[in-house]
Amino acid sequence: MNRSKKLIFISLKVICFYFSSLFLTSCIDAVEPEFEFIEGLVFVESIASTIPKASFVTINQSTIEFGVYVVNFVEGATVNFENTSTGEIVALTEIRKSYLPPDDFVVQPGDQWKLNILLANGKRIESAPEQVLEPVPITNIEVRYDSELVFRDNLGGKFVPGHEVSIDFEDPANTENYYYWTYKSYENLDFCEKCFEAVWRDGECTPVDIANFRPRYFDYACDIDCWRIRFPESVTIYDDRFSDGKTINKFPVGDLLLYNKENMVVEVQQFSITPAAYNYFKVLKDVVDNNSGLNAPPPAALVGNLFNPDDDEDFVFGRFTAAATSSASIFINRNLIEGSAIETSQAPVFEPQIASPYPPPATVIAPCVENKERTGVQPEKWEIQ
Repeated sequence: MNRSKKLIFISLKVICFYFSSLFLTSCIDAVEPEFEFIEGLVFVESIASTIPKASFVTINQSTIEFGVYVVNFVEGATVNFENTSTGEIVALTEIRKSYLPPDDFVVQPGDQWKLNILLANGKRIESAPEQVLEPVPITNIEVRYDSELVFRDNLGGKFVPGHEVSIDFEDPANTENYYYWTYKSYENLDFCEKCFEAVWRDGECTPVDIANFRPRYFDYACDIDCWRIRFPESVTIYDDRFSDGKTINKFPVGDLLLYNKENMVVEVQQFSITPAAYNYFKVLKDVVDNNSGLNAPPPAALVGNLFNPDDDEDFVFGRFTAAATSSASIFINRNLIEGSAIETSQAPVFEPQIASPYPPPATVIAPCVENKERTGVQPEKWEIQ
């Protein structure tokens, strides 16, 4: 097996860990892998979009911490998007474990863009240029509740409740069209911190002796209206070889499990992508879904359009995609749903406010810190009940 195939093969386990962190689900090993784990592999995922606030770059690197295989966000990189059609350079800023362009940044159909990265250690990463296609609008979005939506081994080996999200769109005629979908769901977050064997002081959980207090943690309410953000648990793609020019109705693009009964907004993004991007996401879908097992023949397409211009033997995993994008949002009222949610709700536990044995000041709130999984910005379509 040559070096490139061997590296792709032994990196599959790392990729499984990487995408479990992206899609908030775990890869299932049908057969115990018989290959080693490699530290130092770099994973890059990036989209440059035709709509504001949808473009991003994430850079992660594989490592072992305390005997556990993990991927960590790479800080301190210099990142930019380059318009190879005009020469325009757009710098990205490191924010909330991503690299983001200005809020008003968009790409235009017909232009070509590429990604440039300079890591803090001097390593360079570039992408091949990719042309932006025309976006295809989402014409409708719907949700359907099912008390036995999907079967989940990792949630007790049973069918669990949730909403299926589906959309309608008009596929353009006489062209080959390829689609990739993602989404964000927003649900109200009441408590922003839980400190175990600690109290919230000076912006962090500060350890204290709570040996005489049961349970051994304290909850802290969010200081402002705050929303938890969840992401897809799978990859959803589609090509129009059998539906060219047709109206696509009720196409399922995601499952929103009923972790709790908080009301929710889901924002779906539909990307019109190139055939090369589609083939890449198809391989990722196979890896995430574990259709063929981790010991299957190594798929060369796991290497996307990224490379190290200074070392052709240094493989970079991931992809830069210039994507024509349309989006649609819908509010989901879950207050009247019967049956049990997946997560068990518990009454909050607050630290004592009078005669407290802990360092002052006694505290009951914590900030809604903006990050990838949390925001204080009210989602579009949110309805106050």
